[in-house]
Amino acid sequence: MLSLMSLGAGGCGGYYILTVPDQLAKTGGRVVPVARLQRNDFFVLALAMPGQPMRFGVYATAAAADEAAQNKPVPEALRSPERVCRGDKIGYSAVEIPMYENPIANRPGKYYLKVALQDYEGEQIAAIVPLYVWDPAKSVVAVDLDALPREAFPHSDQAAAAMRKIARKSNIIYLTRNSKATQHSRHGRLDREDFPDGPVLLWQRKRWHIVRSGKLRIPKIIIESRLDSQLGQLKLDFPKLSLGICTSPLAAKAFVRAGMECIVVGNDWVKGSTIRHYKSWQDLAERGVE
Repeated sequence: MLSLMSLGAGGCGGYYILTVPDQLAKTGGRVVPVARLQRNDFFVLALAMPGQPMRFGVYATAAAADEAAQNKPVPEALRSPERVCRGDKIGYSAVEIPMYENPIANRPGKYYLKVALQDYEGEQIAAIVPLYVWDPAKSVVAVDLDALPREAFPHSDQAAAAMRKIARKSNIIYLTRNSKATQHSRHGRLDREDFPDGPVLLWQRKRWHIVRSGKLRIPKIIIESRLDSQLGQLKLDFPKLSLGICTSPLAAKAFVRAGMECIVVGNDWVKGSTIRHYKSWQDLAERGVE
């Protein structure tokens, strides 16, 4: 499966970079996937690619999405009609996909979004990411992915056990500040270390983009943050997103600021009226979120 950030192979003229986050929608709602297209023409600067026609499609399985990315036929029962949008002046494109109209992803489950480009020279690039469709009536817990112990580190098994216990009654959203890892590697880690599946989203942060403007096409920097998660918007779609789990005061502050309860594992010096403390991941695995 292709990852969040895909590199389109090119000749000596460089290559495309297509970035698409995991997608999350509620049943009966809509999803507005945002993609960013850049091109590295000199293998130094990743420049925004404006005005390119990007194709968005939803598929029932990862295999069907992969087949479509290779321009192979996919049965209608496994795909939805594609939508096309031209990117803006800094390379961003987005479409609205209503879940209630979508013949594939109109019920809770895990589906796949494919975003693709074929430019006027015939060069192609595609990215495939999970699309999670959840019942908004079900509980949702947000977890700071960066707080979870890595495989072979102390307490990693206990952390995984705690997450599996929570996942019996709640859907899980993972949040990370590690923007360099690919979605493929993030989901690979969750699967390898036996954590429950769920969308992996970036904590909100500002991004620096380089675009060319003016008659001389001089590079300039633009700052924005459209690819990143916002807990406030997630809470509007999923009103039962009311709990966050972390170890750091920074993540705890973000959860509390969003009006959520927060469980802090280990660091009992992190204080707040809506913060609960657990001594360890083993403690959380045994007690659950109560």
